[in-house]
Amino acid sequence: MNDKTTTAPAAVAHGRGGLPGAAAAEWTKLWSVRSTWVSLVATAALLIAYTVISGVSARSTDESVSSGGLPTAPLDNIGTGVIFMGQFAVLAMATMVIASEYATGSIRATLQWVPVRHRMLLAKSLVLFPVLFVAGLVLTPIALGTAIAALGDVADPVSAGDTFRQALAVGGYLGSVGVIITGVGAAVRSVAGTLTVGFLVLLVLPMTLQSVSVEFLAKAADYLPGPAGMSLMGVSENDPYGAPVAIVLLVFWAVVANVAGYWVLRTRDA
Repeated sequence: MNDKTTTAPAAVAHGRGGLPGAAAAEWTKLWSVRSTWVSLVATAALLIAYTVISGVSARSTDESVSSGGLPTAPLDNIGTGVIFMGQFAVLAMATMVIASEYATGSIRATLQWVPVRHRMLLAKSLVLFPVLFVAGLVLTPIALGTAIAALGDVADPVSAGDTFRQALAVGGYLGSVGVIITGVGAAVRSVAGTLTVGFLVLLVLPMTLQSVSVEFLAKAADYLPGPAGMSLMGVSENDPYGAPVAIVLLVFWAVVANVAGYWVLRTRDA
């Protein structure tokens, strides 16, 4: 590495770049790799595929329409599509933001440039959250169009206000997933491990706990990130607390994950 290429990292390392400099570096890294674009396209494809499949199934099954067996509310199809399909492309994207640096060894260069470790971790979250939030805002009306088209004449009416609120909820949840997985990746330090832990926490663990006959465990599952996201997006069958508490829960899990990641960053060498 020549002197010219070390000048800018040295400036960041000695604090002259500060958090804005660290965030700018993370922004550049995020958009310079193909996995970011692939993950965003995959999120859109998975979400649209779910709304189409769910809508066609509801429209073609007369019994489900009359008995409520399948959802005919387009916004509900979007929310469940995020939970069961779309969020996993976001999981992969967030994993690559942090865990791939351990896989390639580039984490050593990252920490050399930004040795203040909480700043490095915070910069990743500050870049990832708004990107995923905006992705949710953009994808919601697109998915809404496909959901309405797939449902046809059985689609429930949708207001502009409800659509806007759902777009905010989808964006907020996707952004929260990204921040949570950033912390998990810093703690686990493995692409495969981060993907596994993320999948377990977001879907498998809540579904497992909700299926057991122990009431305490079933209720505890409601406070995990996945069910909180369902409550935020209004697709929880038995919403125990509503959107404001759901936001608090998602913030809580994001903080917990990143505190764990920061603790590992502080106590273990890269």
